[in-house]
Amino acid sequence: MNTPLTKVQNLPPGSDILGHPRMLWMLLAATVGINFAFYGFRAFLAPYVAEAFFAGLPQSEALTQANLLFAGFGALLYAATIVGGWVADNVLGEVQALRLSLWLTIVGLVCMALPGREAFLLALAFYILSAGLNIPLTVLVGRNYLKADPRRDAGYTLFYMAINLGSFVAPFVCAAWVGVHYGFRWGFIPAAVVALAAALIFEWKHRRVPTSGEPVRFQGRWSTPVVVLVTLLLSWPCMLLLAHPAVLTGVVYALMALLVLYFILSSLRRGERVQSHRYLAMLLLFIALVLFWAWSLQSASSLNFFARDYVDAPFNFTWYQSANPLYILIFAIPISILWPWLEKRGINPSTPRKFGIGLLLVALSYGVLLCATRFLVMGDGHISWWPLMVWYLLSSLGELALSPIGYAMIGKLAAPNEASLAMGGWFFGVSVAYDLSGQIAAMTTRGGLAGYSHVFELLLWVGVGIAIVYLLAASWIVKLMHGVR
Repeated sequence: MNTPLTKVQNLPPGSDILGHPRMLWMLLAATVGINFAFYGFRAFLAPYVAEAFFAGLPQSEALTQANLLFAGFGALLYAATIVGGWVADNVLGEVQALRLSLWLTIVGLVCMALPGREAFLLALAFYILSAGLNIPLTVLVGRNYLKADPRRDAGYTLFYMAINLGSFVAPFVCAAWVGVHYGFRWGFIPAAVVALAAALIFEWKHRRVPTSGEPVRFQGRWSTPVVVLVTLLLSWPCMLLLAHPAVLTGVVYALMALLVLYFILSSLRRGERVQSHRYLAMLLLFIALVLFWAWSLQSASSLNFFARDYVDAPFNFTWYQSANPLYILIFAIPISILWPWLEKRGINPSTPRKFGIGLLLVALSYGVLLCATRFLVMGDGHISWWPLMVWYLLSSLGELALSPIGYAMIGKLAAPNEASLAMGGWFFGVSVAYDLSGQIAAMTTRGGLAGYSHVFELLLWVGVGIAIVYLLAASWIVKLMHGVR
């Protein structure tokens, strides 16, 4: 999110590098490492869980449990950003929160390689809580620019490319190389090594990173030890939630209700009509974000198993986990150039309309898979590799129409003193999407290829219907944004 700076003197001194602030490049390097670690083990998490902890169950039940655990992991991870955003704003400060997150996640990654389901779940819970503290990274990228700096959107495009550079390389190393040849359990180790590199890079220059300049209410010498202690104490209940997906679903939606209530009360307390309208627009786009990612996140759960069991390809099924970041790297710059080109001609879609376009593209991607499972099944009951690659292409283009725009939009719609919390709320949308995606993925585990085909058809038509609603309502949502584009 490109949060406006409140004090000019907080910008770091020194000349730019390639047209952008020096500190941006350090943050981008750390971003590559953070996302390598996360997407490295996410690429094999569902298959690893199915093989290591549910192998004694019937296959359909094993896949269901693995999908639900994967969804629970994602839901808790992104829900933790709400707490992480509050801690960054009120206890640690943005820079210290990110520093602490980087070091603690390394511990979690290493411990995930330990044998035993309980040890694994406890390490996964610790990683979730630690990673929740890194929410200020997105905020700090924007703090390198003044409010009116035209380079901000380009800076966030570079940030998005850094995320996808790490997530493109990681599955090849952690899943396809280490995981396939030595066992998925050992794929957590290269993820930890690269996370260590990211921590060292940030530690090197963290004192020069620009901040808001505002005092942190509860920051003191005790802040960091207390946060570490609370993280350790919360790991156990977090582990229990991972082990009980039904309870976790209730918690996720309860947190969502509290988040919405918070922003409603915040708007009423301020008594500012414009800000209230902007929060309403943010909520409507939040819903679109949830639905988009619920459709798209099938890539690492149900479609991971679909690729393994029903797709003939000249490469290991884990390679598909690099398809999305590859497409992002290819198309991010052309699409970032496309929007200004359309703007000059007066035909640039508004932010809400771009969200509708993103929803439409990810919905149509399931039309490709539906056709493949209905008309392109080969004699051995498999389909060719290319329809799944087309699915990734359409889903990735939809992501580029929606996700980077969302980062930039939050900083403009949220009140300045709720920057990290609002960004945490935006990421919490992905938490809700993970939970919903788990429910969708569980529907694919029975009925073989026909079961997948039925779910693909459902996602196609429901997704197209929702996309049309957003495309038609876009002009009304724009009015609620009061000049924010």
